[in-house]
Amino acid sequence: MIHDKGNQIINHLEKSIGKFSLPQILRWIAGFQAMTWALSLFSPEFLEWIVFDRDAVMAGQVWRLFTWFLYPASDFVLFVLIALLFMFFINDSLEGHWGNFRLNLYVFSTILCLSIAGMFPVASGAGLIMNSVFYSAVFLAFAGLFPNHVIHLFAIIPIKAKWLGWANGAVLIAMVVTSNAPIIVGGIVFLGLIPFGLTFIPTFISSFKEQGEAAVRRHRFEGTQQPDDEAFHVCESCGASDKTQPERDFRVTADGRELCENCRVDSRDSE
Repeated sequence: MIHDKGNQIINHLEKSIGKFSLPQILRWIAGFQAMTWALSLFSPEFLEWIVFDRDAVMAGQVWRLFTWFLYPASDFVLFVLIALLFMFFINDSLEGHWGNFRLNLYVFSTILCLSIAGMFPVASGAGLIMNSVFYSAVFLAFAGLFPNHVIHLFAIIPIKAKWLGWANGAVLIAMVVTSNAPIIVGGIVFLGLIPFGLTFIPTFISSFKEQGEAAVRRHRFEGTQQPDDEAFHVCESCGASDKTQPERDFRVTADGRELCENCRVDSRDSE
């Protein structure tokens, strides 16, 4: 499968150049965003020197290719603080699941795709849109990996990450539809989300396929009217079942093996 081949390539790259990856990359980005916000209090025009501007880049201000994502998420101190803490939280969650190298690869490939989109002649002045797409790509990665994690919106309203992810997607669509140049904005959104799509769409498709196969198997299982104490899911690696380990999640892998969540993690770690 293409997704498995991609993982093999990434694993090979991690062994070769993984030592050069930056730990806590999103924490660093969030920290620099807070710093640029603080500097803007003393020099309001400072932010104009880091925001993406294609014409300025073409005129020689190439640093804008590497500074636009450091533009603060807001100019209000409370929102800056909330964004800082939330980015720290997302970094720790993604890094704990992917590791330094894969998180670096995801973040920098998203930045690269957005920088390329910003260099289109028709995309001049789209720096703030690029920032919005970057934040969305980071959060959508979190929502894709931890869909059932409960986030307290405004520190009060509990909402699962997957619903906030769908809301984020709806905001991006609305941003495209309501803009004065929907083709331009749509192109920026599309290019900026390419790393997200390459990372998660194959997984989503595989998950839907697994759910369908599991539904068919459960229907057949129930049709046989087997004893109540017989397990429906049995891990082919450790022998755990949904009867002995009801808290575990069981999935069918690409090669047709049924594994529990513990053995799937061990299998990925051994690749």
